[in-house]
Order: sequence, then structure tokens, then C-alpha cells
Amino acid sequence: MPDIRPGGGWRKLGRVLEADGGPLARSHAMLPTPWVLPDRVRVFYAACDAGMRGRIFSADFAPTPPFRLLSRSAVPVLDVGPQGAFDCDGVNPSQIIEADGRLALLYIGWRRGGAEEPYTLFAGIAFSEDGGASFQRRDEPLLPPLPGERLFRTAPFIERRRDGWRLLYIGGERFLTDDSGKRLPVYSLMELRSDGPWSWTGPGRELVAPALEAGEIGFGRPVALGGERLMLSVRTRDGYELVETSAEPGAARRPVLEGPREAWEAHMTCFGAPCRVGPYDLLFYNGDGFGRTGMGLAWRDA
Repeated sequence: MPDIRPGGGWRKLGRVLEADGGPLARSHAMLPTPWVLPDRVRVFYAACDAGMRGRIFSADFAPTPPFRLLSRSAVPVLDVGPQGAFDCDGVNPSQIIEADGRLALLYIGWRRGGAEEPYTLFAGIAFSEDGGASFQRRDEPLLPPLPGERLFRTAPFIERRRDGWRLLYIGGERFLTDDSGKRLPVYSLMELRSDGPWSWTGPGRELVAPALEAGEIGFGRPVALGGERLMLSVRTRDGYELVETSAEPGAARRPVLEGPREAWEAHMTCFGAPCRVGPYDLLFYNGDGFGRTGMGLAWRDA
């Protein structure tokens, strides 16, 4: 992806997409994942049915201000996995990547569990043979469970670097209970290195652990911005905040979106995904309820 410059200057356009209310898209437009095409920006996102099972859809936006919505897919580009699979209860996009002549959708697959461990989250990968209109999953997760990461190896983001390939992701194997009795996941920002983009083996290296004493419990999807900078959603017991930071322990964190907030994003900003479209930087992101209230868009001159 292009090197997105640091700092703010984002101009909000407000909420640009909500769930269409159909049987497979009753709620949410979460984890927006942009793919820049010659004449439009296609954004993959997850919408949920009445049972809160997420499927991945796409929406196309114009590449120039005011970046209006052009169309959206009527059917999922990726459906839930078969019964018992790691992604049988939902799939959410994490990154779209073109590498080695293939178009791949990296995604988050989840499966419901019991009271103590309510769910697991593992990264999956699916490839497209029709230009991104649909994707075919690989049966096994891209990141299977390992000791220390038995419940979560998720939210993958791949980048090519001078010395090979790097994968950022979220890993862990613990839940804690909040004051209301709700079970909350605890997970860290992790890293893997590889010679190629489609195969990742071995345990990850922990880059940043949540500061539990400060109320943090984990992080949402990381997005590399170039160099050591990244965009990250910091999760507390109350929700998420979208920040710009680095993977260094103790690195300063700067809120990505500053200034007044609209009602749909009053309590949370998360899952930001920037992209460069000609002379503009675009930032798609979610607000309250992890995307329940829809998807927003901010932009600035590149």
C-alpha cells in the first residue's frame, strides 16, 4: 500500500454506509477494507444476519469528492464456513492484497464456544478468480491455534518489506470478566516474518501487550502505514479508540480523528483503513457498536 503520511488533517464526510436490512444484512457495516480500482474504490465489509453471523459484502465509491456510494453487492462475496469450521459463525474482512499474481482476501473467522471461552477468532484467507466478485476460502486457517495463542490469531495485515514479508496480527488465549459479568477477550499485537505472502509458520513475536492496569484489554486490526508507523484500534473495557502509533513498546499514541463527533460515532472509533486514491487519502472507519451504527469516511489531500 502507499506510504500514508503521518498526522491528522482528516475531513469527515460522516456516515457513508449502513446495513441494507436484508435477511443477511440486518445490522452492521464493520471492518471496512478498501481496494482501489481504476475508476472506483471498492470497500469490503461485514454485515450480520439476525443471529449475528457476519458475511462479507462489498460497496463501490466514486474516487473523487464527495466520494458518493455507487453500488453495493446484493449477495456476499464470502459466506460463512461449513458447520464446525473455524469460521462457521462469521467472517469479517481484514485486508485485500494483490501479490504473486493472485488477489486474496484476508479475513477474520469466528466460531462460538462455551460460557468460559465464548468464541475463537482465527485468520483465514480466500482467493478470487473473477476479479474480486467472489472469493473461495482455504479450508484451514491462515493462522491456526498455537500454545499461547490458543483462542485468538486474528485480524491479519500483510506488508512487503525490503527483507521479505511481515504479518501483523492479534493473538492471545485469555478472557476476563468485567463488572457486569461479561467475558472480554485479552490479546496482544503480534508479528510474523516470511519469505512469501501465503504461508506463515511458527509462533508470533509479541510487539505490544495491552496495559491491563490502565483498562486496556487488546487491539483491533492493525494497518501498516509505511516505515514503523501503523494505525491501530486500542480496546478498553468500554470500547475502542482509533490511534496512530508504532509497534515500539511505550510508543506515543495519537488519536486519528479529532474534533466533534456525530451521534453514530459518539462513543467509539475503530477499524480504520486508509488508502490513496489519486491526489487524495481516504480513511474508512467504524463508529459505535463495533460497526453496528455503520461506516464512516474521512479524506484529505495526499
